[in-house]
Amino acid sequence: MLRQLGSFPRVKIIFSEGDGFMWAYTTEEIDRLLPNPDQAETRLAARVELAVRRAHWNAVDARIGYSSAKKAEAEIAEVESALAKELWSTSSRSVAGIAAKLHCVLETEDPCSGLEEAPWPELRTILSELVRICGGPHPG
Repeated sequence: MLRQLGSFPRVKIIFSEGDGFMWAYTTEEIDRLLPNPDQAETRLAARVELAVRRAHWNAVDARIGYSSAKKAEAEIAEVESALAKELWSTSSRSVAGIAAKLHCVLETEDPCSGLEEAPWPELRTILSELVRICGGPHPG
């Protein structure tokens, strides 16, 4: 979305006398930045511009599915969190169960296995050894 549109829907509110500008992302911000009665025309123009930018944002969103994908991702994260809590509240009955809990920690805290400082490499080694032990002897 940002690559295609350049920014979130916003309008530039320029202050008088060379005092710079601020970005407004909501109509409330526009009203706060332009509160005076003599700024009514500028305030209305900013609100219209923001509405146009939001409409453009929503059109691109509908076309590429950003919001629906973000919503689905949030729903999946909730399910993942609930399953992890269930795993942690269940007592392990085997080495494989302990390995599953260790795998859960590694995947939730370091999903790309990119952390290289202790204890992450050591924990990954422990997990691989537990998986090897649980899998039994492998043919050579």
